[in-house]
Amino acid sequence: MRNQTLLALTTAFSRQRVKAVRAELAVIVGELYDTLARNRHYIKLLERAAQDLPELAALWFDTARGGLIATLAHYLETRMQRQLLRLLPDTTVTARLIIEAISFWAVHRHWNLRPQVVEETVARDTVVQFIRHALAK
Repeated sequence: MRNQTLLALTTAFSRQRVKAVRAELAVIVGELYDTLARNRHYIKLLERAAQDLPELAALWFDTARGGLIATLAHYLETRMQRQLLRLLPDTTVTARLIIEAISFWAVHRHWNLRPQVVEETVARDTVVQFIRHALAK
């Protein structure tokens, strides 16, 4: 669980030149969505158990999720510095916003008492497109 990174995100850091930031961002967000959706039952279990176990809460929220937020924020910072993404006031807030939007649609909506009925592919594509259009110039 330490510093949850994604292959697409790791690969993005290794690029010296970025030819298509919109496509790069879509792949990163899509992979994150797929990972959270695939693990949604475990995520809900961890979040519920963490309420009673402070050590688990620290591991899950601070180390795992905190590491992912930091890594995504660093990615955003590098792309904003290169003027490939829209400049926003705080990359950590932006990373958290991205993760929370994905978390709702990939994980939490499935436990909503009155869920909005939407096909998984439609939810995924909408989230990916929204984030990509919001950030890419």
